[in-house]
Amino acid sequence: MPLACQRDKFDLPDGVSYLNTASQSPCLRSSFEAGERGLRRKLHPWTPERGNLGPEMERCRTLFGGLIGAGSDDIAICFTTSYGIATAAANLRLEPGKDVLMLGGQFPSNVYAWIRLARIAGGDVRLVRRGEDFDWTGPVLESLDDGVGIVALPNCHWSDGALVDLEAVSAECRRRGIPLVVDATQSIAARPFDLKTVQADFVIASGYKWLLCPDTMGFMYVAPKHQRGMPLELNQQARTGAPSMETGDGLGGELKPSARRYDMGAADSMVHMPMSLTALEQIEEWTPAAIHEYLTRLVDAVADKAAERGLKHPPKERRIGHFIGLYRDTPWPDGLEQKMAARGVHICFRNNALRISPYLFNDMGDIDRLFAALDAELA
Repeated sequence: MPLACQRDKFDLPDGVSYLNTASQSPCLRSSFEAGERGLRRKLHPWTPERGNLGPEMERCRTLFGGLIGAGSDDIAICFTTSYGIATAAANLRLEPGKDVLMLGGQFPSNVYAWIRLARIAGGDVRLVRRGEDFDWTGPVLESLDDGVGIVALPNCHWSDGALVDLEAVSAECRRRGIPLVVDATQSIAARPFDLKTVQADFVIASGYKWLLCPDTMGFMYVAPKHQRGMPLELNQQARTGAPSMETGDGLGGELKPSARRYDMGAADSMVHMPMSLTALEQIEEWTPAAIHEYLTRLVDAVADKAAERGLKHPPKERRIGHFIGLYRDTPWPDGLEQKMAARGVHICFRNNALRISPYLFNDMGDIDRLFAALDAELA
């Protein structure tokens, strides 16, 4: 059954049209309550409630893995996309003189580590230029040749939602034996993702956008063949068979034979973990497919109304369903984002695009208010 508007599960006051989930999602009411429980646990860390942290972490791994078709052994907890990308770069070999392939204007978290790796290997980063009519997939596939050693891509461009067909890219990477690293921060949980068809080596997603998690929470899928690599940090929780710290210094053992070895230190946050667990359980109940279907209707309405006003955007067949960026021939007026916010409509600008990213707390009334405010300001 299609989802209805879920505004009651969030704390959005009347008169607020928040259309900026691609920047920062509001948390669920239930996640806020879970965070309060976590704060009480932090306030009184001597209580037995602290013992729930381990099971919460494992449940979060299982839930995130379920969103992409992976098991809990394949999931590491890392707080940021840049941390996950740095981990991937440290555990993939770039052959001397070969390039790392990525999109032009790709989000910086999925760029800097590859620039460093390419310099070390004596290669370069190869930036794909967007094709006509917002086409990224064609130029990416055309750029995949024997000079490419690693492919690092998102599922869509972060500024306007222009789509990258990762299934086609993954198939070509497999044919050529090239590792694929995916920054899925702007897609997982808002759109179905399946490792059966996108056979990536690493998939990283920050949690504070479409996963509805708090800041400094994210997840990383690590393909089994990379689960014996070296983490960026060496901490006691990433080890198995270590002596007890209750009766000794805790030193010893071996790194865990799973993606858990890549967990960031202090991943067992007493506040963040229950908030994330509550969010992931709700997303599992809704399902990414149903979320994407709901949001696509809203984004299609944005696209239609934008076209009526002569604004440009990626066409339906070349954009992801849950957000969109709008362009115009002349520059957007200075201060437009703040003026829209004063009217209760919250959007953002990214790379010269007016980015509209709704969520399940929005409905068609929010889209009407968006364009009423935009028309008034542009007039």
